[in-house]
Amino acid sequence: MAKYNLNSSLLKALEYPFILLILMWVVFLADYILPIDLYKFGILPRSKDGLWGVLFSPLIHSTSSFSHIINNSPPFFILSWTLFYFYKKIAWQILSISWVIGGLFVWIAARNSYHIGMSGVIYSLAFFLFFSGVFRKEIKLMAISLFVAFLYGSMIWGIFPTKVDVSFEGHFFGALVGGLLAYYYQKDGATFKKKVYEWEKEELLEKKMLAKGYKKVVDPDTGFTVHYERIEKE
Repeated sequence: MAKYNLNSSLLKALEYPFILLILMWVVFLADYILPIDLYKFGILPRSKDGLWGVLFSPLIHSTSSFSHIINNSPPFFILSWTLFYFYKKIAWQILSISWVIGGLFVWIAARNSYHIGMSGVIYSLAFFLFFSGVFRKEIKLMAISLFVAFLYGSMIWGIFPTKVDVSFEGHFFGALVGGLLAYYYQKDGATFKKKVYEWEKEELLEKKMLAKGYKKVVDPDTGFTVHYERIEKE
């Protein structure tokens, strides 16, 4: 039964990443086949019409070749799947904020050029997953952080202006938003809760009882706590 539940959770976490990935490809193929120039719906900084790109730009990719969408598809799918599995309670919040706030930063501060593609969201998810595990200091989530660092550690170079035709601003602001989200949500939404051991529970109980004016009575033979009794004031 436990195995079935695990498999069921893994499959359920695939649902929304898969739908978004399909939507990305449908938009790309429509733009590739038809002369509709969807790049004009990308983010054009400080332009009123370009503000719509905050909503649409992650779904739009360059049609000059397939490399742009092919490069973005695997990391988005893997990172969003990881997000929806390990942080299912706050997954939509993280994805939505990464999508919109990262896009707004690009609109405010990026170069005066059209910015398109899912890479800004990808950077936000990668940095959220990495730093969330670090901030929470939880073994399972830190393992996810190492996994993300192993797969996408080289992404760090993408936040620097190394290529003229790459929106390093989108990468930078995505990474910034992801790190801030990891800090803000460091106590919320993880699928796996930190395990509390019996000795930790005992220590917590002892602190509470001492604060209330009780002392611990220990069995001299076993060393186990027998009970707590009130401390008599002299």
